[in-house]
Amino acid sequence: MGGLSVIVLMNILLFLYIFFITIFVAIILYIVISYTFEGISIMCMSKNMGYKNTFTAWIPFYNKYLLGSIAGNKIMGILSGILSFVSICLGIYFYIHKELEIVLFIILIISLIITFILDTIISHKIYISHTNKYGDILTIFNILSFGLLRPIFLFMVRNGEEKTNVRRKSKRSN
Repeated sequence: MGGLSVIVLMNILLFLYIFFITIFVAIILYIVISYTFEGISIMCMSKNMGYKNTFTAWIPFYNKYLLGSIAGNKIMGILSGILSFVSICLGIYFYIHKELEIVLFIILIISLIITFILDTIISHKIYISHTNKYGDILTIFNILSFGLLRPIFLFMVRNGEEKTNVRRKSKRSN
């Protein structure tokens, strides 16, 4: 009887191991696909705006600056890039040291929240400037998905013409 319970426990542990490996692989795949969509989007939008070095869209953290530049607010892009870098550094720190320091963890949570807010504002400006009537809807779905759909939405609007002048004229006429 003892051997049967050991086999059952080993199967449960094997299931948990496979489950967590599957989750880890799914997260890695999402990150790669998301980064690819975002890189292509930034590259196409920067090419449409006349930037010379569009390959810089693939440089981590600098692409946040480019998104801010495309949205018309470079400072938000710089802040988003810096906070993303801080978040990655703190994540690596927690992984290496395997201990939770409350102050650093609070800084990590705050930087993640502010980065999400800045990325959402930057994306909203891009959505509005490239699609007049769908920008708010895309932003709502971006927020409801906690930013998971943002690279896909940016990819969808990447080749759209900038329509800020049309929107400003329509606001003036009302």
